[in-house]
Parts: sequence; structure tokens; C-alpha cells
Amino acid sequence: MKHLATFIFLIFTTSALSAQTTNQVKVSFEHKAGGGSLAIGHSIFPIWNNKNVRITRAEFYISDIELHHSGNTSTLLADQYLLVNAVDPLAEFDLGAWPVDAVESVTLHVGVPSSVNHLDPTTYPANHPLAPQNPSMHWGWAAGYRFLCLEGSVDNNNDGVPETIFEFHNVGDELYKSVELEGVKTAENGVLHLHFVLDYAKLFSNMTMSGNVIHHGATTMNVSMMNNSAEAGFITMPAVTANHDVRANSLNLSASPNPFSGETLIRYDLPASDALTLVVTNAFGQPVYTLRNLRAKGSVRFERGNLPSGIYQYAFFENRDLLARKRFIIIE
Repeated sequence: MKHLATFIFLIFTTSALSAQTTNQVKVSFEHKAGGGSLAIGHSIFPIWNNKNVRITRAEFYISDIELHHSGNTSTLLADQYLLVNAVDPLAEFDLGAWPVDAVESVTLHVGVPSSVNHLDPTTYPANHPLAPQNPSMHWGWAAGYRFLCLEGSVDNNNDGVPETIFEFHNVGDELYKSVELEGVKTAENGVLHLHFVLDYAKLFSNMTMSGNVIHHGATTMNVSMMNNSAEAGFITMPAVTANHDVRANSLNLSASPNPFSGETLIRYDLPASDALTLVVTNAFGQPVYTLRNLRAKGSVRFERGNLPSGIYQYAFFENRDLLARKRFIIIE
């Protein structure tokens, strides 16, 4: 009996994975500095200690993007590398087709993993992000790639105009940083579009920017900037309700009965307008039910239909922003 149950579970898992919809995954970035848009060579903005900064070069690598679904499953977008350049704020990166319908969170890395960081850049096609660039993003075979290049000037004489040139070329395997981003995104019309906002002012958090501000390699200042790239809110996913708000709102959701075999009544009371969307997804992140234009408070009778038994997530959105989510279980 135990082997039979295992066999049935494997059949269900295999069939569910094979049914996963394939979507094009596309990534874009919005380049900002503090409260405004970043214009390379033009924008002057204050950092944390009120010194004014102007950026003339801003390039960095993104790699090892991992998409997390409900049910503790994830998809690694293997061998995908992005060279993000603030000179081209409208760039959109097409990462190809992947069996992903929706994500609950994203893990990405700033830099290049050690497994490829010391390979020969001339072996890549000319249009590959890891191929030789102008200006160069490669430091040499021993050190590897410049993970993040930031150049510009900072106002150190307090006249409001940046005059002291700075350069940060952050290099070294130990500077490879992981960034965890919370947010639900669902594919539409065959495309899963992941949009990120960059705030370059955050890269200078708790850095005085006085004295010598030319730092190449893995100095203390380079380490501080790379830590800021991962921990200071440099990269965010917009239009996503803060995590603590989602948790608080989720307390106002209930499904009764739960577990259930035929139908359940979902009750909700959320701080929103009268234009909510309810989305139910299976353990693989696939939407199986969508209901739009709901009021901010009410109830929805959900019928199982032909859905197999298992754990499902039900979530409420306002203008595609996640407001609340919980799970229910369908049994035989």
C-alpha cells in the first residue's frame, strides 16, 4: 500500500509538471535616484548624509535568477546573465520560455557566480553580456568581472555642485550578493514580466564619501557598496504591498470548511476599493480560478469542480498588488 501511494503521488506530480504552462520571462528596470528618475550625467541628488551626487556611469551584472512559486517549489533561470546599464533605461531583457505561470518571490544575485567569473570573456558571442564590453566590465582572468561599476562626482565642498570624482569598481568572488524580493507576479498573454525599481541613492547608504573615493577591487568601501546593493533597498519590486501588510490583511481571510471535498466559503474583509481580484493557484503556482471586480468585503463560494486533491493558495489583489493570501486543502 505504501508503494502504491508513492506511485500515485509520483504520477500526479509528473502530470502536474508536464501541464505547467510555458511563458516568456521578461525583465525590465526603472532607474531612479531618491525620489526622481536617474539621468546619467545630469541628475544631481542627495544621499543619506545630504551630500549631492552626480552619476556618470552605472553598470552591474544580474545572474542566478530564481523564481519561487507556491508550494515551496522554484525555477532557476539557468545560464541567464543581465548587464544592466543606466544609459539604456528602456532596455527589456528576454530570458526565454520557462514553465512558470506565477511567482510569489524572486531571488537574484548582483555579480557573476564564481563558476563563470574566471572564464575567458572572448569565448562568448559578441552580443553576450559576458563578452568584452566598452567600457570594460572585466578586470582580468584572476579577478574576474567588475560586478558593479559606479562612477561620478560628489559635493565635498558644500556648494551644492558635485566636484570630487569617485569610482567604484567592485571586483571579487566574495562580493557576489544575493537579493531576496517579495512579490506576486502572474503571467499574462504568454508573458511573465518582472519589473524592478533601482534606487541608486541607496548604494551610498552609510558611506561618508569623503577623502579618497576611488576604490577598485574589494576594499572596505567596495564591500560596503555591494552590501548596500543587497541590503539597503537598492532593488525592489514595485506595486507590491509590504510583507507585514499582507500578513496583517491575511488575518481577515477565512475558508470554511477547510479542508473540504466539494466546496468552501471564502470570507474576506480588506482595506481596499471595490475592485478586487481573487486568484486561486495550485501547488505549482498555476492559476486555476480567477474572479474579478469583487467588493472590499464579502464572501465567495468556491466549488472544487475537477480539481485534484492538494494544497491551494487563494489570494486577493487590488490593481495587481497583493493584499492578502491564505491556503486551503482539497481532500477526497
